[in-house]
Amino acid sequence: MFQHLNLKTVVRGAFIAALGLVCLLLLETSCSRKLKSGTAQIDRKSGDKALPLLGRADEWLGHLGSLRNGRSGDVNWRQDWRDKEPELLWRTELGSGAAGVAIANGRVLAIGNASGTDTVYCLRAADGTKIWSFSYSCPVGKRMFEGGPAATPTIDSGARRVYVLSHEGELRCLDMANGIELWMRHYVRDLGGKMPQYGFAAAPFLGDGVLIVQPGGESNSVAALDPETGETRWSAGSDASSYSAPIGFEYGGRKMVAVFNAYGLAMYSLVGGEELGRFRWQTRYNINAATPCYFAGHVFIVSGYGKGGGLIALHEDGAKLVYETRDTVCQFQSPVRAGEFLYMVSGDNSTRARLCCVRFDNGDVKWSEPLGGNRGNVILAGDKLVAVTEKGEALLCEATPAGFVDRGRFQALGGRCWAPPAIAEGRLYVRNNAGRLACINLR
Repeated sequence: MFQHLNLKTVVRGAFIAALGLVCLLLLETSCSRKLKSGTAQIDRKSGDKALPLLGRADEWLGHLGSLRNGRSGDVNWRQDWRDKEPELLWRTELGSGAAGVAIANGRVLAIGNASGTDTVYCLRAADGTKIWSFSYSCPVGKRMFEGGPAATPTIDSGARRVYVLSHEGELRCLDMANGIELWMRHYVRDLGGKMPQYGFAAAPFLGDGVLIVQPGGESNSVAALDPETGETRWSAGSDASSYSAPIGFEYGGRKMVAVFNAYGLAMYSLVGGEELGRFRWQTRYNINAATPCYFAGHVFIVSGYGKGGGLIALHEDGAKLVYETRDTVCQFQSPVRAGEFLYMVSGDNSTRARLCCVRFDNGDVKWSEPLGGNRGNVILAGDKLVAVTEKGEALLCEATPAGFVDRGRFQALGGRCWAPPAIAEGRLYVRNNAGRLACINLR
């Protein structure tokens, strides 16, 4: 009896050891695979054809700004902090969350969760006083961080509407004037979607008269809604959703939307939803959370968990990989482009944060500067970069490939900061995961 048990134990142990060896060999093979190198042939005359939201240049109408590329059109601010750091105008508490803010016409739209309730705030940009608020029941859902909503509101400045998304998939359209709910659609119940592991986080994209959302269903991975009514215009795809926000651009005379989901990069026509190309980008846990960066027929994508980044060239017959690199990893923080170079905060759970300058066409790192923590975010205004570290330090530097040129820094907030900052109407907005929002005067 005992001999029989011992033999079974030995066999089981040998099987487990062999299985472990096979897994180790597969992992080593995967990690040692030679990365594709190359240099893109970019027609710089074609320019940056990002589809804009309609509003003033100095507004910030949603996730990563009005062009969803991390650029602010506001350049009328003091662009040197070395002698005197910017002054705090006001602070307020929103409730937990990692959603950024949107700004239009002197109003700030923000969202947070407290005591199992999401609240959307419309605040006066000048002093932070509340104009209106709208609340609905939603569990905080800690999800490996403090929890709360993670999708930045999207403002339709012309129609005076704002679109907000809970992490459970409730999409609401609110009246900008008074916060009254105009319509609501649920990604799972109404659109047949499936919630990803850490909840819905991709801010809707408003472009060319449709609102693009990502329910992640088997027959409606991506859907276009009527912005006024919420009714479905078209739906397409079968990929599971991830956490990256969609972008819009014009290529080859066609208006397109690109989504970076659990499968990888997929592109659709804004009119009708025809699939125009896709590229597999497999990551651990199927997490693709950084927003893609488009320029002149090329899309740069980047992920964390050791995956790194790559440049995808668009063609009439689909999409092809130009290069891939592990020199930069971004867990959820998104790159921004200035000229022929990308700027991003590289870092994830296992990698310390660095602010990096990278060649767009071939992925070579020109310079990097260590930051506090493992993550952070960077945006662009004029020829300056504003980065906010995971620990809430704001720093200003030149957007130049020549090297890191420090123009000053200060502690904007404490706590953990995962939401991207925003610059609009001469003010910088920084938010931490616990829910504190700081508005800083840049003039």
